[in-house]
Amino acid sequence: DSNEEKWVLLVSINPGGPNGGSGTQYFIGDFDGREFTTDQEAHLWLDWGTDNYAGVTYNNVPNGDRVFIGWMSNWLYAQNTPTEKWRSAMTLPRKLTLKKIAGNYRLFNFPLDGINTIVSDNEGETLVLAEEAHQRITSENLNQSEIRFTTSSKDFQLKFSNGVKDELLLTMLGEDKTFFIDRSNSGIVDFQEDFGNEIQQMPVPDLPEGEYEVRVFLDRSSIEIFINKGQYVMTAQIFPKGSYTDLQIENLGDSEITMQAFSINEVQRIWE
Repeated sequence: DSNEEKWVLLVSINPGGPNGGSGTQYFIGDFDGREFTTDQEAHLWLDWGTDNYAGVTYNNVPNGDRVFIGWMSNWLYAQNTPTEKWRSAMTLPRKLTLKKIAGNYRLFNFPLDGINTIVSDNEGETLVLAEEAHQRITSENLNQSEIRFTTSSKDFQLKFSNGVKDELLLTMLGEDKTFFIDRSNSGIVDFQEDFGNEIQQMPVPDLPEGEYEVRVFLDRSSIEIFINKGQYVMTAQIFPKGSYTDLQIENLGDSEITMQAFSINEVQRIWE
């Protein structure tokens, strides 16, 4: 909106990713047709999860969007994942946008609007959780769903589980200004040491003081998390031994929290 022109350089590196192994770093600067220059000092990542690497971008989209699709894997374990017929997948297609946060440009990436054509549109509800309270939701469609809500809380946890005691934990801790993915007990994790032995971390220092949106896409073997419309993003593979059917939402803070427009929306299969 400022009529400034900036260039973004994406660099896929391995090793050296933010949570080990592969990762996609980005630099914002200027390009004169021969040389890219940047004054950027911070280490910035397109996606803080372990499984978004070697993505490609697409230009000349009719509406002018810059579109990105990443390879959903990591060379730490890509050749050993417990799958059949094919190995690994691609991320959801994402729109790339530059926004200024606290005076600095940051690259946001958020699912394309076209994704909404395969996502049901359930009416959201308001969840209110007292200090240290939790609420459990059971849904047969959970294993292929979009979970969406807005909140001002910085202290909560979403726990996905099933009947065979697999658990996937998503945790926001305000004091640490950090978001975590814990897939250490998410299902099949022992096929390689590097897969489930570390809790993934994403610093979230510049979240709004007021409400922000959390949008989670849970598929049978992956999870993609978009916080504040793509300001902070994590992608991770998972291999549960059974479909996730239960979601527990827990207040980790010392005061009541509210989640507005909370909904679980089924995502349609694209093949049979």
